[in-house]
Amino acid sequence: MSGWYDGNVSTLFGPASQAYPAIVALAGGADAVAARAASITASDPLTALYLTDMALAADAAHRGALEARITALQVLLKASTNSNERGWLAAGLREGERRLQ
Repeated sequence: MSGWYDGNVSTLFGPASQAYPAIVALAGGADAVAARAASITASDPLTALYLTDMALAADAAHRGALEARITALQVLLKASTNSNERGWLAAGLREGERRLQ
């Protein structure tokens, strides 16, 4: 199989991230999702990063979500030994810092 289709019928209609604002609303809003992300950045930075994706889909300028995202990226960057991955993590970190200004 080649191309973008991953075999999941729902992705025929776009990425699952289209539902992030609805998920954030169900979870109690961007504040709640950002707080959860912030609480797990040290122990589970990847999940924290995913949660910040969701919170920021609901509120693109949410300061708590951006701060948690930066922290999660810093943790992932510190642990990374792959030069390509480090480059992408550093780029994400710069983007998060820029958005906080």
